[in-house]
Amino acid sequence: MFRFANIEFLYALIAIPVLVIGYVLITQRKRRQLRAFGDPALVKQLMPNASQTRPIVKFSILMVALTLLIIAAARPQHGVTEKTEEQQGIEAVVALDISNSMLAEDVAPNRLDRAKQMVSKLVDNMSNDRVGLVVFAGESFVQLPITSDYASAKMFLSSITPELIRMQGTAIGEALDRSVACFDPEIDDISRVVLIITDGENHEDDALAAAQRAAEAGIQVIVIGIGKPEGTTIPIPGTFSVMKDKDGNPVVTKLNEEMCQQIAEAGQGFYVHCDNTNTAQRIIQKHLDELKTTTFDGVSYKDYNEQFVSFALIALLLLIIDFFIFNRKNKLLTKMDVFGEKTLMLAVLLACSTTAFAQKESRDIRSGNSAYRDSLYDAAEVHYRRALETNADSYAAQFNVGNALYRQNDSAKYEAALTAFKRAANLMDSEHKDDPVKYAKAMYNAGNCYKQLNRIPEAIEAYSEALRKNPKDDEARENLAKLLEMQQQQQQNQQQQQQQQQEQQEEEQQEEEQQEQMSQETAEQLLQALEQEDKRPQPQGQKRPLEKNW
Repeated sequence: MFRFANIEFLYALIAIPVLVIGYVLITQRKRRQLRAFGDPALVKQLMPNASQTRPIVKFSILMVALTLLIIAAARPQHGVTEKTEEQQGIEAVVALDISNSMLAEDVAPNRLDRAKQMVSKLVDNMSNDRVGLVVFAGESFVQLPITSDYASAKMFLSSITPELIRMQGTAIGEALDRSVACFDPEIDDISRVVLIITDGENHEDDALAAAQRAAEAGIQVIVIGIGKPEGTTIPIPGTFSVMKDKDGNPVVTKLNEEMCQQIAEAGQGFYVHCDNTNTAQRIIQKHLDELKTTTFDGVSYKDYNEQFVSFALIALLLLIIDFFIFNRKNKLLTKMDVFGEKTLMLAVLLACSTTAFAQKESRDIRSGNSAYRDSLYDAAEVHYRRALETNADSYAAQFNVGNALYRQNDSAKYEAALTAFKRAANLMDSEHKDDPVKYAKAMYNAGNCYKQLNRIPEAIEAYSEALRKNPKDDEARENLAKLLEMQQQQQQNQQQQQQQQQEQQEEEQQEEEQQEQMSQETAEQLLQALEQEDKRPQPQGQKRPLEKNW
């Protein structure tokens, strides 16, 4: 298959017939001037070194060379080369407990969200590993098959809620069996691990046997216990109440560390307790880094074979030939046209060579754009960074790195995206590349990053800067208006809260004063009334009603 990578450059071929027509007209004009000067035969004798064919040959060579250079700049490509990128890493399946007990808030913000934060950081630190995701409660299912697409893994992870499974409970054994089934049996000699994140409560099936089966299959079971052994109540989302049992008593969920340790021991792994610190994450990350890695079949992709070099070499050869062909027949050095057409064509060749050196940058950017369109934002980030390695001053690569990082929806990625957008803006704010529109786009995206990081004042400043450079940016104007309104609303809410707190303090102080003003006489009257009530005879066979019903 034959194609042009930069087919738009072929429009420059329109210049060829224009130059030919211009050359013909100029040649005819010179001949008329010679005839007006005198008899052509006599003039020819007066200029014995003049040649009528050499200029035509030189011009023809130049036109052919120019045509070849334009074709080379359009980057002709023929044939396809398949490339395979090999990857080394481990396979890990995360089995995440999403039962209602994971909503307990004995770790911040709650057990489930804390577990999701830890898994997200583990995925961020993965490199060439493959990860899968299983969720379970009273039953289990595969949320994400084993993959190296970390962006998809984090996207599925963020969408996990207890509502995904109706049957409540904690069937750890079933979750283990389903996690083991996720691994590819065709890949041998690879480290495999199942990370179970649970509170270990309401154990319903034989998890110990499931852990032993996993160990026999060469799969290590690591159990991460989340919560506190002393337990806490389970809040009902959207309300201020807690879950209660059938008798109306509040349910207290406790971390069953003993059960978690037994499962880890049966699975030839280890148990680690997850709290509000990053200790558990560091222990697991260190262990995963020490596991044996193997080579996976890499991602195959097609790369077109570049053919521009052949056209450029032929053009160079023609320019060299043209350089040694002179308009006149005498003296070599005195008649060399150093600053004429040949110099211009050599400059064109140099520009074409520059395009050749820049092809790697543009190819990486195109590959990144393709991955970005397919929502493979982490892969797009890799391609854009490769383009930056080729040209650190590439605005497109720097700007696209920021976009790819932003789309990965992570606080750490937002910080990195913010840095990329600032660098892109600085590139367009320099003396050599002053482009207000591109600068405004970079600052607008920087404002989006500030907004995601809840840094509202800095977001307002970034949007304002974008509008100063590009007053026609309606999106920046709209976002700025929303943030200003939000900031004003927040200030009003803070003032209202302060006022309410002050009023509440005043009311409490008044109540205390009123209670202190109760006279001793009133207290004595109440005491006498209670004594008279106790002296009244109680009906036989009747009991006083209970004050508590739980």
